[in-house]
Amino acid sequence: MKKFYFKQRAVNKPKLPYFRLIIAVIILIIVIASLLFVFHNKQPSVSHSETSQVSSQVNNQPREEKDYKIQYSDSSLIKRSTLNTALKKANLFDFNYLLDTSDDGGNDAKILVYYNQANQQLVFKFYQNGYQSGNDYQIGGYDLQKQTGVHGLQPSAFNGLPLVYTWENLKTK
Repeated sequence: MKKFYFKQRAVNKPKLPYFRLIIAVIILIIVIASLLFVFHNKQPSVSHSETSQVSSQVNNQPREEKDYKIQYSDSSLIKRSTLNTALKKANLFDFNYLLDTSDDGGNDAKILVYYNQANQQLVFKFYQNGYQSGNDYQIGGYDLQKQTGVHGLQPSAFNGLPLVYTWENLKTK
């Protein structure tokens, strides 16, 4: 009987240093890709000139007692918080708009607000810059219950009503 001899061949085991190198390259690619993603989506930092522009815009905001004056009266009739909320909803706290003399602005010199307690309404008298007499005004209103503007009011709408709020433009004096 004939004997067969098999040659023993070395089993091809992955060489450990190459395997580690491949894993390290894959991890490196993942890290670089995530860093690129993070830096690509990062918001740009604010430069000094942008910061000074923003701060100057804040400083240019209208200020009470410098640009306008507010006076509350008859505070026993309506809570100041209720009145302020209604005035904000009626855009009468947008002082930039009220002081703006352009065609798009309010161009207001004075606003008087009267309170109709029976109808739960505020009645506004708007005096624009350059008004000549107490009869040069426009009328508006706000319904406190419906939280909507009131249109079509007549000059008699504020007769006998208590004055609860006055806004006055100090720049026009």
